[in-house]
Amino acid sequence: MVDAEAVREAVRAWILEFGGTYCREHGEMPIWREPLVGLADADSPLFPGLRDIAYSGHRMPQDYLPGARTVISYFMPFTEDVPGDNTKGDRPVGSWTDAYNLTNEMCASMNRFIASKVSDMGYRAAVPEDAGEIVDGTYSVWSQRHVARIAGLGNFGMNGMLITDVGCAGRFFSIITDIPCGHDEPCLEERCLHRIDGSCGRCMRVCPVSALNDDGFRRDACLGRCTDNMELTGQQICGKCLCGMPCSLRDPSA
Repeated sequence: MVDAEAVREAVRAWILEFGGTYCREHGEMPIWREPLVGLADADSPLFPGLRDIAYSGHRMPQDYLPGARTVISYFMPFTEDVPGDNTKGDRPVGSWTDAYNLTNEMCASMNRFIASKVSDMGYRAAVPEDAGEIVDGTYSVWSQRHVARIAGLGNFGMNGMLITDVGCAGRFFSIITDIPCGHDEPCLEERCLHRIDGSCGRCMRVCPVSALNDDGFRRDACLGRCTDNMELTGQQICGKCLCGMPCSLRDPSA
């Protein structure tokens, strides 16, 4: 067995190494705080459960890597100014779009870098390259946020975002491996203030299309708004429900 903390620390070091090099080579300023890393048990019964709560065709770790044992999930939390800028208006601002694009572009390469480092350790790794694809209108075949919850990184808020120790404003990514190590427990404790005692609900109030409410999430309304924003941003994004929130940059329940 490989020590789990050693794996987490190695992945953090690889992220910082690659991120620093990428930004220097591309003339970009770093826009992230320290990354979070979680380790999910690839055989957890919560993975098959995602076919009931996330998408009926949700893929399993073994679909990407036969013999998978550990799913490495990591979170790239934005610095304070990134979500702060996107509190303005009811359309995503340019800096939010830029942060989204930069993070996705960098981490696509970073995922392969981490996979190569796992290979250097003598283990196998696979990257879920289709994680960002939308199927059946509004669903993903590999939900990064649900995977991150299984890896212990956080729990969901009313906005559908995963509230980590350092908030929900950022991006999640994952790599499937056959590293035999200890795993993190899924996050079960409630972190959303509205769900804890009804003291928040700001995300529901600021949603431009009222897609969030106590009765559930209007997925079609959210996707429709994000699709409309493509004309402005070139991406299906919005982010209003996770910017300027008590949970944007921290766990408000802590």
